[in-house]
Amino acid sequence: MNYQCELNIPLANERHAEIVYNTVRIDKEPKKTMQRIETLNKNVLNVRFEGEEAKFIRVAVESYLEKINLILRTIQRFDPED
Repeated sequence: MNYQCELNIPLANERHAEIVYNTVRIDKEPKKTMQRIETLNKNVLNVRFEGEEAKFIRVAVESYLEKINLILRTIQRFDPED
């Protein structure tokens, strides 16, 4: 893979990080030319995107961040911090 992008997303706490991680890792990248590798380190979600074209990475990252945003809004609504 020629292009890559890494994101480190700190979350409020480990519980919220686990919720986000377990929710997003279910969906795999639809294109075979893209790969997404996710790891969780305490309350930080680490994501690495690898792809053959920069535009595929841009689209994948944009979509991923939209999912994260939706998940975080759901957590805020139904499981707010103490």
